[in-house]
Amino acid sequence: MTYDNSHFLALAHQLMDVAREQIIPIFRKDEIVTEKKISTNSPFELVTEADKAVENKIKQIINNKYPNHGIIGEETGKYQEKSEYVWVIDPIDGTKAFLSGLPVFGTMIALYKNNNVIMGMIDQAITGERIWSIDNKTKLNGNIVRTRKCNSLSKAIIACTDPSMFGEVFNIIQDIIFSKSLFVRYGTDCWGYAMCASGFIDAVIEKDIKAWDVAAADSIITSAGGIITSWTGQPLGIDDTACAAGDPILHSKLIKKLQNMI
Repeated sequence: MTYDNSHFLALAHQLMDVAREQIIPIFRKDEIVTEKKISTNSPFELVTEADKAVENKIKQIINNKYPNHGIIGEETGKYQEKSEYVWVIDPIDGTKAFLSGLPVFGTMIALYKNNNVIMGMIDQAITGERIWSIDNKTKLNGNIVRTRKCNSLSKAIIACTDPSMFGEVFNIIQDIIFSKSLFVRYGTDCWGYAMCASGFIDAVIEKDIKAWDVAAADSIITSAGGIITSWTGQPLGIDDTACAAGDPILHSKLIKKLQNMI
Protein backbone atom coordinates (compact mmCIF):
# COMPACT_ATOMS: atom_id res chain seq x y z
CA MET A 1 0.00 0.00 0.00
CA THR A 2 1.25 3.50 -0.88
CA TYR A 3 0.96 6.29 1.66
CA ASP A 4 1.37 10.06 1.49
CA ASN A 5 4.51 11.17 3.35
CA SER A 6 2.63 14.15 4.78
CA HIS A 7 0.48 11.73 6.80
CA PHE A 8 3.60 10.13 8.26
CA LEU A 9 5.00 13.53 9.19
CA ALA A 10 1.75 14.54 10.88
CA LEU A 11 1.77 11.31 12.87
CA ALA A 12 5.41 11.81 13.88
CA HIS A 13 4.57 15.25 15.27
CA GLN A 14 1.66 13.72 17.17
CA LEU A 15 3.94 11.04 18.59
CA MET A 16 6.44 13.65 19.75
CA ASP A 17 3.70 15.69 21.40
CA VAL A 18 2.65 12.57 23.29
CA ALA A 19 6.26 11.92 24.27
CA ARG A 20 6.46 15.42 25.73
CA GLU A 21 3.33 14.76 27.78
CA GLN A 22 5.07 11.77 29.34
CA ILE A 23 8.46 13.40 29.89
CA ILE A 24 7.78 16.93 31.10
CA PRO A 25 5.87 16.08 34.30
CA ILE A 26 8.63 13.80 35.62
CA PHE A 27 11.73 15.66 34.48
CA ARG A 28 13.87 16.57 37.51
CA LYS A 29 11.57 14.68 39.88
CA ASP A 30 13.00 12.53 42.67
CA GLU A 31 10.52 9.72 42.17
CA ILE A 32 12.07 8.58 38.88
CA VAL A 33 12.78 4.84 39.12
CA THR A 34 15.73 3.45 37.20
CA GLU A 35 17.06 0.01 36.49
CA LYS A 36 20.16 -1.35 34.81
CA LYS A 37 19.73 -3.25 31.57
CA ILE A 38 22.72 -5.49 31.05
CA SER A 39 24.04 -5.71 27.48
CA THR A 40 26.88 -7.57 25.84
CA ASN A 41 28.49 -4.45 24.40
CA SER A 42 28.25 -2.17 27.44
CA PRO A 43 28.61 -2.83 31.16
CA PHE A 44 25.09 -1.50 31.70
CA GLU A 45 22.41 0.71 30.22
CA LEU A 46 20.16 2.83 32.38
CA VAL A 47 16.41 2.54 31.86
CA THR A 48 13.84 4.84 33.43
CA GLU A 49 10.09 4.64 33.78
CA ALA A 50 9.96 7.51 31.27
CA ASP A 51 11.80 5.40 28.67
CA LYS A 52 9.22 2.65 28.96
CA ALA A 53 6.19 4.94 29.18
CA VAL A 54 7.16 6.97 26.12
CA GLU A 55 7.87 3.94 23.96
CA ASN A 56 4.70 2.13 24.98
CA LYS A 57 2.57 5.18 24.14
CA ILE A 58 4.26 5.70 20.77
CA LYS A 59 3.96 2.03 19.88
CA GLN A 60 0.28 1.96 20.80
CA ILE A 61 -0.52 4.95 18.59
CA ILE A 62 1.39 3.55 15.61
CA ASN A 63 -0.34 0.18 15.97
CA ASN A 64 -3.74 1.85 16.03
CA LYS A 65 -2.99 4.04 13.02
CA TYR A 66 -0.98 1.59 10.89
CA PRO A 67 -1.45 -1.97 12.19
CA ASN A 68 0.52 -3.41 9.27
CA HIS A 69 3.63 -1.33 10.04
CA GLY A 70 6.65 -2.74 11.84
CA ILE A 71 8.27 -1.23 14.92
CA ILE A 72 11.78 -1.51 16.34
CA GLY A 73 12.02 -0.01 19.81
CA GLU A 74 14.91 0.25 22.22
CA GLU A 75 12.80 -1.00 25.13
CA THR A 76 10.23 -3.29 23.51
CA GLY A 77 12.30 -4.87 20.75
CA LYS A 78 11.15 -5.84 17.27
CA TYR A 79 7.57 -6.12 16.03
CA GLN A 80 6.72 -7.03 12.42
CA GLU A 81 10.21 -5.83 11.46
CA LYS A 82 9.91 -7.37 7.96
CA SER A 83 7.08 -5.01 7.01
CA GLU A 84 7.31 -2.56 4.12
CA TYR A 85 7.21 0.33 6.60
CA VAL A 86 9.11 0.10 9.88
CA TRP A 87 9.30 2.72 12.65
CA VAL A 88 12.45 2.91 14.77
CA ILE A 89 12.05 4.46 18.22
CA ASP A 90 14.47 5.68 20.88
CA PRO A 91 12.16 7.05 23.59
CA ILE A 92 14.89 8.89 25.48
CA ASP A 93 18.27 9.10 23.80
CA GLY A 94 20.50 10.43 26.54
CA THR A 95 19.03 8.75 29.61
CA LYS A 96 22.02 9.80 31.71
CA ALA A 97 21.46 13.44 30.73
CA PHE A 98 17.76 13.03 31.58
CA LEU A 99 18.61 11.65 35.01
CA SER A 100 21.11 14.46 35.54
CA GLY A 101 18.50 17.12 34.83
CA LEU A 102 20.27 18.25 31.66
CA PRO A 103 18.01 19.04 28.68
CA VAL A 104 20.25 17.61 25.97
CA PHE A 105 18.43 14.28 25.66
CA GLY A 106 15.77 13.69 23.04
CA THR A 107 13.13 11.39 21.63
CA MET A 108 14.12 9.96 18.26
CA ILE A 109 11.80 8.51 15.62
CA ALA A 110 12.65 7.27 12.14
CA LEU A 111 10.54 5.66 9.44
CA TYR A 112 11.92 3.17 6.92
CA LYS A 113 10.31 2.04 3.67
CA ASN A 114 11.78 -1.16 2.26
CA ASN A 115 14.87 -0.68 4.44
CA ASN A 116 15.45 2.90 3.25
CA VAL A 117 14.96 5.70 5.77
CA ILE A 118 12.41 8.24 4.53
CA MET A 119 11.83 10.36 7.64
CA GLY A 120 13.59 11.25 10.86
CA MET A 121 12.62 13.39 13.85
CA ILE A 122 14.31 14.39 17.12
CA ASP A 123 12.42 16.23 19.84
CA GLN A 124 13.69 17.93 23.00
CA ALA A 125 10.70 18.07 25.33
CA ILE A 126 12.07 20.60 27.84
CA THR A 127 13.43 23.25 25.47
CA GLY A 128 10.56 22.70 23.04
CA GLU A 129 12.89 22.26 20.06
CA ARG A 130 12.22 19.79 17.28
CA ILE A 131 14.16 18.88 14.15
CA TRP A 132 12.86 16.65 11.38
CA SER A 133 13.54 15.57 7.83
CA ILE A 134 11.32 14.38 5.03
CA ASP A 135 11.39 14.66 1.23
CA ASN A 136 15.10 15.64 1.30
CA LYS A 137 14.56 18.69 3.52
CA THR A 138 15.52 19.16 7.16
CA LYS A 139 13.73 21.66 9.38
CA LEU A 140 14.53 22.90 12.87
CA ASN A 141 11.46 24.37 14.55
CA GLY A 142 9.87 24.76 11.12
CA ASN A 143 12.81 26.52 9.43
CA ILE A 144 14.90 24.78 6.77
CA VAL A 145 18.48 24.16 7.93
CA ARG A 146 21.63 23.02 6.16
CA THR A 147 25.01 21.72 7.22
CA ARG A 148 27.92 24.09 6.86
CA LYS A 149 31.06 23.77 4.76
CA CYS A 150 34.15 22.93 6.77
CA ASN A 151 36.76 20.77 5.06
CA SER A 152 39.56 21.46 7.54
CA LEU A 153 39.93 19.33 10.67
CA SER A 154 41.73 22.17 12.45
CA LYS A 155 38.62 24.36 12.09
CA ALA A 156 36.08 21.64 12.90
CA ILE A 157 33.88 21.41 15.97
CA ILE A 158 33.38 17.74 16.80
CA ALA A 159 30.79 16.20 19.12
CA CYS A 160 30.36 12.86 20.79
CA THR A 161 28.33 11.58 23.72
CA ASP A 162 30.98 10.04 25.94
CA PRO A 163 34.70 9.27 25.47
CA SER A 164 34.18 5.92 27.21
CA MET A 165 32.20 4.68 24.19
CA PHE A 166 35.48 4.39 22.26
CA GLY A 167 37.03 1.92 24.68
CA GLU A 168 40.67 1.12 24.04
CA VAL A 169 40.91 3.21 20.85
CA PHE A 170 40.05 6.50 22.58
CA ASN A 171 43.67 7.53 23.07
CA ILE A 172 44.36 7.00 19.37
CA ILE A 173 41.30 9.02 18.34
CA GLN A 174 42.28 11.74 20.78
CA ASP A 175 45.79 11.93 19.29
CA ILE A 176 44.95 11.84 15.59
CA ILE A 177 41.53 13.54 15.46
CA PHE A 178 40.25 15.26 18.58
CA SER A 179 43.47 17.06 19.47
CA LYS A 180 43.75 18.28 15.88
CA SER A 181 40.22 19.77 15.77
CA LEU A 182 39.12 23.23 16.88
CA PHE A 183 37.52 21.60 19.93
CA VAL A 184 35.42 18.61 20.99
CA ARG A 185 32.12 18.85 22.82
CA TYR A 186 31.11 15.84 24.91
CA GLY A 187 27.70 14.93 26.32
CA THR A 188 25.68 15.96 23.29
CA ASP A 189 23.72 12.71 22.78
CA CYS A 190 21.24 13.00 19.90
CA TRP A 191 21.42 16.79 19.91
CA GLY A 192 24.93 16.65 18.49
CA TYR A 193 23.48 15.21 15.28
CA ALA A 194 20.75 17.86 15.29
CA MET A 195 23.28 20.67 15.55
CA CYS A 196 25.46 19.09 12.87
CA ALA A 197 22.47 19.14 10.52
CA SER A 198 21.81 22.76 11.56
CA GLY A 199 25.33 23.93 10.73
CA PHE A 200 26.72 24.53 14.23
CA ILE A 201 28.71 21.32 14.71
CA ASP A 202 30.92 20.01 11.91
CA ALA A 203 31.17 16.33 12.79
CA VAL A 204 29.89 13.67 15.19
CA ILE A 205 31.99 10.58 15.89
CA GLU A 206 30.57 7.75 18.01
CA LYS A 207 30.96 4.07 18.76
CA ASP A 208 29.00 1.36 20.61
CA ILE A 209 25.74 2.57 19.08
CA LYS A 210 22.53 0.75 18.22
CA ALA A 211 20.15 1.21 15.28
CA TRP A 212 17.77 3.44 17.26
CA ASP A 213 20.64 5.75 18.28
CA VAL A 214 21.22 6.94 14.71
CA ALA A 215 18.21 6.02 12.57
CA ALA A 216 16.61 9.46 12.81
CA ALA A 217 20.01 11.16 12.51
CA ASP A 218 20.65 9.30 9.24
CA SER A 219 17.76 11.04 7.52
CA ILE A 220 18.21 14.39 9.27
CA ILE A 221 21.92 14.69 8.46
CA THR A 222 21.71 13.58 4.82
CA SER A 223 18.62 15.68 4.07
CA ALA A 224 20.50 18.74 5.36
CA GLY A 225 23.41 18.14 2.95
CA GLY A 226 25.72 16.14 5.18
CA ILE A 227 26.85 12.54 5.21
CA ILE A 228 26.75 9.86 7.89
CA THR A 229 28.25 6.37 7.64
CA SER A 230 30.09 3.78 9.65
CA TRP A 231 33.80 4.39 10.28
CA THR A 232 34.56 2.32 7.19
CA GLY A 233 32.40 4.55 5.00
CA GLN A 234 29.71 1.91 4.63
CA PRO A 235 26.04 2.42 5.51
CA LEU A 236 25.09 2.68 9.16
CA GLY A 237 24.39 -0.65 10.82
CA ILE A 238 27.30 -2.55 9.31
CA ASP A 239 28.91 -2.30 12.76
CA ASP A 240 28.47 -0.21 15.92
CA THR A 241 30.21 2.96 14.66
CA ALA A 242 29.00 6.26 13.22
CA CYS A 243 30.74 9.24 11.66
CA ALA A 244 28.64 12.22 10.56
CA ALA A 245 29.95 15.37 8.93
CA GLY A 246 28.36 18.41 7.38
CA ASP A 247 31.03 18.60 4.69
CA PRO A 248 31.71 15.48 2.56
CA ILE A 249 35.40 16.42 2.29
CA LEU A 250 35.77 16.52 6.07
CA HIS A 251 33.89 13.24 6.30
CA SER A 252 36.32 11.61 3.85
CA LYS A 253 39.29 12.84 5.89
CA LEU A 254 37.80 11.48 9.10
CA ILE A 255 36.96 8.10 7.57
CA LYS A 256 40.54 7.67 6.39
CA LYS A 257 41.68 8.05 9.99
CA LEU A 258 38.92 6.00 11.59
CA GLN A 259 38.70 2.98 9.30
CA ASN A 260 41.81 1.39 10.78
CA MET A 261 40.35 1.44 14.30
CA ILE A 262 37.53 -1.07 13.77
